[in-house]
Amino acid sequence: MLRRAILAAGIAALAVVSLGNPHRHIADVLWPDDAAPWEHVTSVYVPDVSQPTRVKISEATYDDLADCRDHVMEQAAEHGDPDLEKGRFECAIGFYADKEDGTGGEYRLIVK
Repeated sequence: MLRRAILAAGIAALAVVSLGNPHRHIADVLWPDDAAPWEHVTSVYVPDVSQPTRVKISEATYDDLADCRDHVMEQAAEHGDPDLEKGRFECAIGFYADKEDGTGGEYRLIVK
């Protein structure tokens, strides 16, 4: 009886991981609040919330959330807003493309 339960659980786990995007699923489970080792983080910084169209988006080069936040805080200090009283930012973690050519997709996690 125990063997059947373990086998059924193993099959269920393999089915869940193999459907859709297994990398994203594993990242959601093991790293729900930060980037997985294979993911990158993109910073999105708005220096002045009264001008929401002025957005500075970095390349996806940061390894984790802390690196993204450090980069944004450096940018905020350069813009004379070290406490982010005028601006705001988001860190977008793990872009997963919908199509094979890389067009379309979504970030796994966006942290404000």
